[in-house]
Amino acid sequence: MNAFGDSTRLTIRDQNTWEDIWRRATKRQASTPPTPEVDFSRQMVLVVAAGKMKTGDEVHVDSVGTLEGRVRAAVTTRAQCGTIPTSAYPFEIVRVPFSNQLVVFLERRAKGDDCS
Repeated sequence: MNAFGDSTRLTIRDQNTWEDIWRRATKRQASTPPTPEVDFSRQMVLVVAAGKMKTGDEVHVDSVGTLEGRVRAAVTTRAQCGTIPTSAYPFEIVRVPFSNQLVVFLERRAKGDDCS
């Protein structure tokens, strides 16, 4: 099973959840890397996963900011055209400044540079 088999958007604001997500994200590695330190009094973690795609496809958090009382995270999912059609489950984990405000993920889909 893949770490994130479905499209996922998560906001992590505590150590226990972070440790669970890190184990999930790294479970397919031969040896699990140590959980990166996060100071949850100052930071939180965003996880974006694209679900089932093809090798070479990507998902990224492009920017994070606060507007109108909400944290807005701009996310781009990019599908490549010239990739080998094998399954991949891309995801990205980023640390951002802590906020108790609602996090809204603003979605954008794009085609890779290799698409006509």
